[in-house]
Amino acid sequence: MILNASTTPQPKTAIVHFGCRLNQFESDGIKANLAQNSHHIVADQREADFIVINTCTVTNKADYKNRAAIRRAHRLNPQAKIVVTGCYATTDAEDIRSLPGVYRVVSNDKKHAIAETLRGNEALAETNDRFFFSSNHDFKSRATLKIQDGCNKSCSYCKIPQARGRGVSRGFEATIASAQELIAAGFGELVLTGVNIGWYEDHGTGSPGSAARTDAGIAADGGRNFYSLVEKILDLPGNFHLRVSSIEPGDVNERFAEFYRHEKMAKFLHIPLQSGSKFVLRTMRRGYTPDNFRRRIDAVRRVNTDVHIGTDIIVGFPSEGDAEFQETLDFCRAADFANIHIFPFSKRRNTPIVEWLEKREGSAAKRIYREINGQVIRERAAALAQLKAEMAAAYAQRMAGKEFWATVEKTTEGVAQFTTENYLRGSIANTQLRRGERFRVTL
Repeated sequence: MILNASTTPQPKTAIVHFGCRLNQFESDGIKANLAQNSHHIVADQREADFIVINTCTVTNKADYKNRAAIRRAHRLNPQAKIVVTGCYATTDAEDIRSLPGVYRVVSNDKKHAIAETLRGNEALAETNDRFFFSSNHDFKSRATLKIQDGCNKSCSYCKIPQARGRGVSRGFEATIASAQELIAAGFGELVLTGVNIGWYEDHGTGSPGSAARTDAGIAADGGRNFYSLVEKILDLPGNFHLRVSSIEPGDVNERFAEFYRHEKMAKFLHIPLQSGSKFVLRTMRRGYTPDNFRRRIDAVRRVNTDVHIGTDIIVGFPSEGDAEFQETLDFCRAADFANIHIFPFSKRRNTPIVEWLEKREGSAAKRIYREINGQVIRERAAALAQLKAEMAAAYAQRMAGKEFWATVEKTTEGVAQFTTENYLRGSIANTQLRRGERFRVTL
């Protein structure tokens, strides 16, 4: 019997996600793309005809998790066709193809068209849409809005430019239209995301803009930039607040700080430090000093003292001795962060720091760069984790008794669990609140 379109069963597809908010946005887009193309999305990999794994490659540990997920999917369902996409799929495609069960490897710039790829329409999959968008977020409590992709920086440890390419920005009007759609759909929080969102700019050409710009973050040709975009979104009507997922230190200036006076701006700032040592930052090629970083977060605190300021720290970078790590501890303590994401250093293939370690010549180079013992890295990470816990507790204590906007994450038996705009979690007995709803709460 020949099956027609109406009787052909929908392929069942499971989605596995790893990584950052940007990857989460894209996983949502993949899910929507597949659902709109007659795929039935399932949670259980054992039921799936296809298993799509959206990978991350920020650390060696992330790569290990990617490979483990592929092997686990094949063990659970040997008949399933495994499709691997994301950053690891872009940088290490050949390694992935050697793993059992892998049917397709799809790079980041083609992940928007996975449904076409699975149908064999490779020509359609050749279109490059790095800002594919769908408001189908399965009614999560907040909506992520991708405004930028790629990075032109050359930090000595980072593999992401290999995975994401050079920086491009989504068109200004398209971005605003998407924000309006999400607000109309009932999302109480919009989260701006990208690889380097402070470099956003639209030159008005009707196509994604390059990330080239002046040091002040203003497009040299008068195009609309990140600050213009934030101002426009904050002025949109509706009951929502806006959260900036993460922003580089160089883009936190007086103009950015002023956003925290706005009632719709979430009292949250994540700004990666990576090290509190001037010497280590120079070898990382980060482009700022600890003093410069401190002036920038102080500018925000002068506007609003309640802002949750979190950061990233890499522990065990090859130029970090005991003295440099102590400088990091001292700086973090003085900066009084509300949270720290701690990353043990990972040697990432084809990055400058790995080349420097492998091709050291002369006593000066050997003195600067050296691999640090794993036990030392673990001890340093533990010391930083202890400081992190102390500072997080101190921040929560300072916020006690103050009122903030909060978003309901989930409700269970009349208890609503929430996250505040300044990223503190709690729960409240309330049978009326619904997932995704915003309300005022006193901590």
